[in-house]
Amino acid sequence: MTEQTVPQCTCGGGAEPAGGPKRIIFACAGASKAGQLTNEAAVRLTKEGYGNIACTASLAVSTPSIMKNVEAADEVFVIDGCPVGCARQIAERAGVTPDQEIVVTDLGIEKGGSLALSEEDVETVVSAAWEGRGREKQEQKPEGSGGCGCGCGCEESTDTLIVEWRHIGRDIENTCERCSETGKTVRETVDRIRAALEDTGITVKFIENVLPHDAIADSNIILFNGVPLEDLIEGMEVTSTPCASCACITGQDDVECRAVDYSGERYESIPPELIARAVLKALGLE
Repeated sequence: MTEQTVPQCTCGGGAEPAGGPKRIIFACAGASKAGQLTNEAAVRLTKEGYGNIACTASLAVSTPSIMKNVEAADEVFVIDGCPVGCARQIAERAGVTPDQEIVVTDLGIEKGGSLALSEEDVETVVSAAWEGRGREKQEQKPEGSGGCGCGCGCEESTDTLIVEWRHIGRDIENTCERCSETGKTVRETVDRIRAALEDTGITVKFIENVLPHDAIADSNIILFNGVPLEDLIEGMEVTSTPCASCACITGQDDVECRAVDYSGERYESIPPELIARAVLKALGLE
């Protein structure tokens, strides 16, 4: 008599993220734009090392393999397209309480419409995850735990730093001269500090967002966990100066681009020392 074997579900596995909590991600993947965004965001988050996408259909029938993965996870993260919360309900009916839930429509994205997904919408959902906006319960770190042990206060700082650079033009090579110089400096500075910060448990993420030409007033702005550079460094003021390259990009005359005044100096492109200082301010280390 031939021995029968029971098929095993192999989805929802994958490599564990390097460092940090082990997260398992369930997306509703509904038949709408918002639903499909949940799946695309889950794939992106898996590639970025935030966690591992898992099979929500397997969770619905509580396959042994998926339940084993859930038990091994530190956090269960659910991405739902709309307030109906299908993925959350599936988890709860399987006896799993999500630690985080993001609802796409709560982020200002419409549920319906074309199934063509925009990069902007995907990045909105991904950024919300990295920012911890779906967290229902915050980890409580014991006093004095974590950090580098040098007494600098890093054990009390936020555990995620998102540095966002906004500019007009297509990309870092096709924007105005001052924006391009700032963008390269931001990337180099983030790359330089990432290893040191991640050694203390702080995840660093860099986001580049391209603005439409009519948003030139916000071009070359740098945000640290959503806070502009000029709001983090006391005494810094925003101004604007004529920019010939922005005029070429926008096809307008007499165009001015952002600059900042600080400590008696005017900066059209932001130097690395000011970016590094803003990082410390954003993390509560200065």
